[in-house]
Amino acid sequence: MAGYTCVDNAQDLARLTQRLHAAARVGMDTEADSLHHYYEKVCLIQLSFLGANYIVDPLGGFSLSEFLEVLSQKEMIFQGADYDLRILKKSFGFRPKAPIFDTMLAAQVLGYEKIGLAALVERFFGVFMSKAGQKSDWSKRPLPARLLAYASDDTKYLETIADALTENLQKLNRITWHRECCERVVKTSGLADRSEEKEAWRVKGSSLLSPRELVFVRELWKWRDEEARKKDRPAFHILKNEELIELAGWQARNQKSPLHQGPSFLKRFTGENLARLENAVRSAKNIPPAEWPLPRERTRRAYEQPDQEKLESLLAACGTLAKKLEIEPSFLASRGALTAVVQHRPRSIEKVMEVSGMMRWQAELMMPAIHGLNG
Repeated sequence: MAGYTCVDNAQDLARLTQRLHAAARVGMDTEADSLHHYYEKVCLIQLSFLGANYIVDPLGGFSLSEFLEVLSQKEMIFQGADYDLRILKKSFGFRPKAPIFDTMLAAQVLGYEKIGLAALVERFFGVFMSKAGQKSDWSKRPLPARLLAYASDDTKYLETIADALTENLQKLNRITWHRECCERVVKTSGLADRSEEKEAWRVKGSSLLSPRELVFVRELWKWRDEEARKKDRPAFHILKNEELIELAGWQARNQKSPLHQGPSFLKRFTGENLARLENAVRSAKNIPPAEWPLPRERTRRAYEQPDQEKLESLLAACGTLAKKLEIEPSFLASRGALTAVVQHRPRSIEKVMEVSGMMRWQAELMMPAIHGLNG
């Protein structure tokens, strides 16, 4: 007998929504199809509350508005909330109205070496979780029972894990750290989708490229995005970011060479696909230098050389403090954040937060070392 209830019609959703009114908090997860489609969407919503587990099918053609409104008012427990909140916003405009509890962030705040759901379930329950369904296409219907069971497992342990983590956070007096981390996730997940940005073409790995290389990155990104849209496939299925960067660099250095002499991965493009790619490359070659994109201003600032001695001193202080707290140094303060501190020399906690992006608890902990830097 299944340990979950499938909700795939309006009548069952109405009954679930009524039960949800009585819940104070809800273990929450989603499954989406971003690994298989360009137009990604929520394909399942899993919930656990009041001792029962549910799987809602949002592709059933019925309205979820009342259900989502009630859900938004509950404390939701996530394991890694960022993607779930982003895809819920993208699919339904959903935003939480109550605090969330992120078990993965709690594990980081506590300094656990392993912070994944499977590791936490094993730690607190002694149960081994299978990862066999991770790359499934959740948009397919009907879904087999094994995938539904896999999906349900992602929420049924969350309330108990959250209770155990809360107890440990209280013992270490780190409740406020975790709360601020969760608030940050809610805030950032509500920002504009990366693909909607004007310069979404600036993919990871492009920040140090020259304007001549960047013009190829931009035109290749436009070509890849159009191909992905037409085929409803994820962009990385067309061309991975690292391949795009490699091709842009090669083409910028070898403008007179035909594509077939380029990187070996180009062999998979033939016929019309290859012709459209060649058009994109030709377009990039014909753009005059006055119209080449420049590195972003904040990128240029980020790569201005800071005082290396001061940066190393601050990194060492961060490492020493992190070791004492038994958390990862990069979780306490990233290298980028500390570089910004060295460059801007802030003298107040508020200014540290402004220039570095640190949360208040991070800035407060690092402030003695920062004062030493400024002294």
